[in-house]
Amino acid sequence: MSWASKRKTLYVSIVLGIIIIIIFAFIYPVIFKEPTCRDGKQNGSETGIDCGGACSLVCKEESRDPVVLWSRAFPVIDGNYNFVALVENKNRDASLMEVSYEFKAYDSSNKFIGRREGKTFLPPNERFAIFEPRFKALDGEIKTVSFEFVPPYVWFKKEPKIQSLPIKVDNITLENESISPLLRARVVNDSNYDLPSFSVVAIVYNIDGNAINVSKTVKNGIKSGESIEVYFTWPVPFLETVVSFDVLPLFDPFTLPF
Repeated sequence: MSWASKRKTLYVSIVLGIIIIIIFAFIYPVIFKEPTCRDGKQNGSETGIDCGGACSLVCKEESRDPVVLWSRAFPVIDGNYNFVALVENKNRDASLMEVSYEFKAYDSSNKFIGRREGKTFLPPNERFAIFEPRFKALDGEIKTVSFEFVPPYVWFKKEPKIQSLPIKVDNITLENESISPLLRARVVNDSNYDLPSFSVVAIVYNIDGNAINVSKTVKNGIKSGESIEVYFTWPVPFLETVVSFDVLPLFDPFTLPF
């Protein structure tokens, strides 16, 4: 082979090499895709399709449905009722960003009176109350109320860090029981974090430990080292004597600064 032919062959080889490199650069990401949590495949460290392992989504098989402990309706005034359900998320490190729920009200003959629908988040590893105020019963008196969550459940990994923080409720007092009850309490944030908006539900119980009424308030937030007063009122006296109460703060885990 002549020197000219060798040089021509070299040039052609270089050009072909460059073309091959360019083509390879384009097709490599297509053929050898890095596993992601949105590629519709079970790959990488995933334990299901786009869930488990390093993904933020929790696989359905690795989660437990939320539990409804009890639900009640409490008369307020003028045919209005407060609804409450005590529920529990037994998943230690999984939370729902949003889930639908439904209260259904019935009279003493189990006749359907009406429903109230809503949405909430579910914090991890926590028991808490879901409250719906002033349901107007237009067709009879409410005797019982049922509560259920409405699937689907989309669980996200979320550590229950709020439970390890020094946040407490103290100085709980109940006044004016025979006229218009007023429950006072103090929420104390001894953590190093400023915490965002949160709700607080108060449940009062009779001597048998059964809930006899409920109320709710919402606060704009609480700074580190701060304490704030919360108040719960009812327009008419309770039908039974109150012997104990729960005051339950609830924080949305998806808005917390950690």
